[in-house]
Amino acid sequence: MTAPHKPDHGSGQRIVDQDAFSRLSIGFSDSVVKTIRKEDVDAFAALSGDYNALHVDDEFAARTEFEQRVVHGFLHASLLSTLVGMRIPGPGALYLSQTIDFTLPVFIGDTVKAIGTITAIDFTTRVIGIKTEIVNQHGQKVLDGEARVKCLRLVNSHSEQQRKGSSMSDLLSGQVVLVTGASRGIGRSIAKTLATHGAKVWINYHRSEGAARSVAAEIEADGGACALVKADVTQREQVAGMLDEVTRQGQLHVLVNNAGPKIHSAAFEELTWPDMQSAFEQIVGSVFHITQAALPSLKRSRGKIINVLTSAIAGRTAYNWLPYVAAKSALLGLSKNLAQELGPSGIRVNMVSPSLTDTDLTANIPEKFRQMMVSRTPLRRLANVDDVAGAVLFLASPYSDFMTGDNLLITGGEVMP
Repeated sequence: MTAPHKPDHGSGQRIVDQDAFSRLSIGFSDSVVKTIRKEDVDAFAALSGDYNALHVDDEFAARTEFEQRVVHGFLHASLLSTLVGMRIPGPGALYLSQTIDFTLPVFIGDTVKAIGTITAIDFTTRVIGIKTEIVNQHGQKVLDGEARVKCLRLVNSHSEQQRKGSSMSDLLSGQVVLVTGASRGIGRSIAKTLATHGAKVWINYHRSEGAARSVAAEIEADGGACALVKADVTQREQVAGMLDEVTRQGQLHVLVNNAGPKIHSAAFEELTWPDMQSAFEQIVGSVFHITQAALPSLKRSRGKIINVLTSAIAGRTAYNWLPYVAAKSALLGLSKNLAQELGPSGIRVNMVSPSLTDTDLTANIPEKFRQMMVSRTPLRRLANVDDVAGAVLFLASPYSDFMTGDNLLITGGEVMP
């Protein structure tokens, strides 16, 4: 099957970055252009299974009123997917609906232009309305319709660009760090940030080996040092094996307990006690197991423990997040107790508590809730993963050597104790 011809792009401004949605405006228009070839029709027939003789048989088509093959309607209609996915609004667009009226046939050799114009924007749901049309080389309209498209939220893109502009430093030179749940989200940013500042970072993952290898490749490409270590942090035996592997090559200086489950949102009457037990096992149990296994090495290095909590434990808690918030609250108590008990051994135990942070774990949180959070945050945005990583960097660095039992709130002012 011959690969379809790549469309030419129109002259409109391309919208691809994370903040694109906020800059969309009613009336914005863009387009893509394509000349339909015989190979495109044959390829579409093979892909769709539509071998209607009107489309694929020259002899049959010659006996019709059109006297030539008619292009599949959904072949040129597919330009609307290109238009939405690559141009308006661009990458991150999710098609919700599309009405189509085929007003004229399209023939092989025609040059068609798909045009989209924004007609409506809902900033609460991030859904936009687009008037869509396709015209041929004679300016005749061959397709008319309306589209509804959701602009998905892209995380990390701004902070990633900032990180690429930063250079390596030796702030953590000689330090060995273990970051749990480091294959994505907050853990990924923590691992990359600490490696950027000279630490050798052990990237813990459980199932997401591909994502973990991607993080390692980025660290190494930037000149950092890292290694992968697989373990389910809720399983004592696997945790012991992980710490054996890490400490076999030297002392552990910093332990970052970041791994955690997706948030289970439900009303209290819908919960069961096993829901609570599961949250405690995954959030508190994992930190308990890892800290016990890492303790001998941390005592020798007079190291640091940094536990990632949540601002939902401070002040007014999050609605319908009882298992998660209760377990994180218990982790706060555990952390303070460890800070007191391990302080005489030279081990510092601190915490970071971010507010709602853009990660894959929070991708399904309704936009209305996000906007509510933004509206009550003085800095008027949500936290991003690098905001959290920066706080962890400070706690891992020598600048925090006389801090223990502290909980840094990363909330943009949304929580002020």
